[in-house]
Amino acid sequence: MNSILKGAVRLALGVGVLAIGVGMMNGLISMKEEMPVSDKPTAPRAVRNAVIEVGSIHPETPVEGRVEAMYKMDLISEVTGTLLMGSREFREGMAFAAGEVILAMDDTEARLALIAQRSQFLQLLSGQLADLQMDFDGSSEVWTGYVKSIDVDETLPPLPEAASDRERLFLSNRGIVSNYHSIRSAEEKCSKFQVRAPFDGIVVLANVQPGALVRAGQMAGKFVGEGNYEVKTAVHARYLSTIQRRDSVQFYDEEGKTVATGTVHRIAGNVDSSTQSASVFCRIKPVRGAVNALRDGRFLTGTIESAPLENSFQLPLAWMHDESHVFEVVEGRLKEREIEVLFRSRSHAIARGLESGVVVLSESLTNAFEGMIVRTKTNENEG
Repeated sequence: MNSILKGAVRLALGVGVLAIGVGMMNGLISMKEEMPVSDKPTAPRAVRNAVIEVGSIHPETPVEGRVEAMYKMDLISEVTGTLLMGSREFREGMAFAAGEVILAMDDTEARLALIAQRSQFLQLLSGQLADLQMDFDGSSEVWTGYVKSIDVDETLPPLPEAASDRERLFLSNRGIVSNYHSIRSAEEKCSKFQVRAPFDGIVVLANVQPGALVRAGQMAGKFVGEGNYEVKTAVHARYLSTIQRRDSVQFYDEEGKTVATGTVHRIAGNVDSSTQSASVFCRIKPVRGAVNALRDGRFLTGTIESAPLENSFQLPLAWMHDESHVFEVVEGRLKEREIEVLFRSRSHAIARGLESGVVVLSESLTNAFEGMIVRTKTNENEG
């Protein structure tokens, strides 16, 4: 047998052996019993939920600002004089009622000069009585009575009305009218040596002391009214749709205690382009027991309670996702629901779109999805 024939026989034997091996392996594989395949059941996720209650809800806008006295004034002297030592000294912290003298300066020189002016006017008018009786017989008694009524230590009474143009020109030519108004001007200036309180208030700044010379135009101090205050606060534009004039407002101190109540009095007509907020002014008064709690410049926080939104419900912002969606819990599964947000504060939202009794997911789950199997948590520590 030659070498070529031997090679062919070996190849045929090898192929045959390989075919027999493959066949035996397939037979053994087919005899192996297949293991059943089944999906692993998903354990329900323990979550918190809450029941929606639809009703009438008042939006509460958070605000903050500084208390400002509605009435305040700078005390600037219009005359020059020495500040007198009175029964109540002009010092910081002193309170004065409306009409009381706050500042009293020595007016002796001006008052004596005014008395001299009145005396000269009386002399001038007395010298003209004879001509008045001769030329204006019907007015002689009126002017005689006026002369008798003049007291050089008191304010001049008003001049009698001239009965005719001729009488009016006579009084003007004799200098009676001009002298009268000069004295009235001096009387007005002399009255400025005393500064009276135009309203109940307290001195918050005193730049002069009793005995010191106060010059005309000098700022003597500041006087701030008590009992009437307002708070200027900046409100974001998103809240302006619900805030109206006369909405009620409450302000609290650092401990959360209510110290003042009031109403929204004014709302700015423009929005600041840089902050997207508008100024809202609230008129406030101290509550009973907190009369001394309000001071000009004090910082307070509070809330504006607006008109109620009917057929609405309130929920924390953490329960929402995508701005206006929540998950409803239906038969142990999550169902996504879209709601209409009417008002949004820093922590809560007021919305419509759900009915009373609807159960919603009351916590934030980053991996929540529609159809997710859930169960109600029975323990706060349960995962």
